[in-house]
Amino acid sequence: MTYPRLLKLGEKEEAALKSYLKEELLNHDAERSQIIDDLKQAQTDYWAKPSSEVKTFPFRGAANIIIPLTAIAVETIHARTMTQIFGVEPIVSVQARNGQYTRFENPLEDHLDYELMHNLKCRKPIDSIVLELEKFGTGFGKSGYEKIVKKALRPAPDGSGRDEEFPVVVKDGATLDPVPNANFLMPLSEKDPQTAAWSGEEHSRGPYEVKLLGQAGLFYKDVFEKLEAHYASPEYAAGVKSRDYEKHIESLEKRVPLWPKRINWQELWCGFDVDGDGIDEEIVVHYNKELELLMSVRYNWHIDLRRPYRYGNYMTVENRYRGIGICKQNEQFQRSITTRHRQTLDSGTIANMQMFKVHKLSGYGPKEPIFPGKMWFLDDMSYIESLPMSEIKNSSFALEQSDLIFSQMRSGVNETTLGMPAPGTPGTATSDLAKIQESKQKFDFFYSNTKSLINDLIFDVFCNIHQFGPKNVGYFQWSEHGEILRQLYSLPLEVIREGLVCRVRAAGEKSNRLQDRQNWVQVSQVLTQYYAGMLQLAQMSQDPQLIQLVMTKGLTAATEAMRQILESFDVRNIDRLVLAELDNMSQGGSNGPTNRIAAASNGGGGAGPPGNGQAPGMAGLAQIVALLGNGGAA
Repeated sequence: MTYPRLLKLGEKEEAALKSYLKEELLNHDAERSQIIDDLKQAQTDYWAKPSSEVKTFPFRGAANIIIPLTAIAVETIHARTMTQIFGVEPIVSVQARNGQYTRFENPLEDHLDYELMHNLKCRKPIDSIVLELEKFGTGFGKSGYEKIVKKALRPAPDGSGRDEEFPVVVKDGATLDPVPNANFLMPLSEKDPQTAAWSGEEHSRGPYEVKLLGQAGLFYKDVFEKLEAHYASPEYAAGVKSRDYEKHIESLEKRVPLWPKRINWQELWCGFDVDGDGIDEEIVVHYNKELELLMSVRYNWHIDLRRPYRYGNYMTVENRYRGIGICKQNEQFQRSITTRHRQTLDSGTIANMQMFKVHKLSGYGPKEPIFPGKMWFLDDMSYIESLPMSEIKNSSFALEQSDLIFSQMRSGVNETTLGMPAPGTPGTATSDLAKIQESKQKFDFFYSNTKSLINDLIFDVFCNIHQFGPKNVGYFQWSEHGEILRQLYSLPLEVIREGLVCRVRAAGEKSNRLQDRQNWVQVSQVLTQYYAGMLQLAQMSQDPQLIQLVMTKGLTAATEAMRQILESFDVRNIDRLVLAELDNMSQGGSNGPTNRIAAASNGGGGAGPPGNGQAPGMAGLAQIVALLGNGGAA
């Protein structure tokens, strides 16, 4: 696949588009400056790095520690969330809308798991998206298409000694990328990237990567050459305000580059009249605002004209698209606890500093050495006395604990969620279990918001794979379910996009094959009781047609339940293990399974009424039902 075609704009349309983008971005830079400052402060609280190495107030060497309350809460929630997302395999759950499409479920789960974990390396981008969602309250991600081609040289096979060049496709297909909060662009008056006047992001990449993207066809020709002279100067790197947030993070990490060679540009999805007919078209623009350079302009290539940006909230704010994260929740509590903890340490330090009041006639000067066991020979016992500088205030610790309790109430992270023993007298196991269940309610709410975002991104990846094709087409050849996947991807993209065939989402605690396995084992027990009772009632009625119907449905149900159990165990060649012939026999008419089962039920004597004893066919079905009742274990 290649990138969608570039648009060739006239001079009038190009000038109008540049003017529009320049004005919008200039206004947005002014309104989002406070957001960048808040993000910087949140990162500073998370890193808990003191502003100075040594404090000089109230005395030199005073307490300088910062209690990392925000980091404790973030890392606890993040570890639980990532474990929930990637704790099961495959990480994708597929549910068919119609029974005839159930054959797509497991093959599609395996294929998307391969694409996400092997080709897209999705754990790292999802990690960044979820971590920003928890820290700042909002996480942004997107799925698009990217192609990178490199040139390789190898000796020619004819032995001539010359080198032969050939292209190597490094990346070609769907992508899954995080969009940093500091880089996301959308007017603050808007609420949804899909319906906003424009939405997009700010890119900052190295020159080599930009050059590769240009060679792959993302930009117009000669775009890289136009940017090269501009970015290759120290003045450019120092004057780029868009890197303020990134430079702040670099300073916290102590890895500030000497000369950061980065090219910045804006990717915007917007509506604009590019053909002069008075009606706006949905376009995708790559634009460099420093040079006012249009790097590329394309029509929105998605069928439903969707924009790739998805966002989720940690704690939602009504009627706003940005939420509240742990950094904001703990902002005032971290400062309060840090201040009180420093006061307690400084108070203890000062209280342990003893001064001496010395009588002028004692004979001791200011440089008199002091050491344990020193003997003082005085004419009067009141000549030298110790003078305490301060006393320890016991209320400081209690006030610090009260702030900690308020922080735990706001963030939902306490001793129970941390796996630590509660202070004081330990409670009973029942009370601890009740606390765990209650605290889980708040985490489940946060996790459901996070999972909703991941579901949207995974579904977008699926649709982009359908539109642009997978990176490794050989998967359809080597996979056991290659032919089934070909049938799925041959369906119209509109049907897939609307979710009419199947529901694709991230697997979780309540949606994974392990849970399906347990569910089907329980369902098999219910089927055992149901068909055992139906067989007894059919035998009592002595109606041959009724018993034939029960036997037929019983075998079909037992086979289907066993098939579902084996699929949940990822067993290969299932058709060789179950009675797959029933699928073909079910359409055999009078020679189908009905008469054969009836004959078996009479010991081979035809479709006559059963006797008083249990028929052989009935015993065979009882064995299948018993096998189901054991969860598929012989």
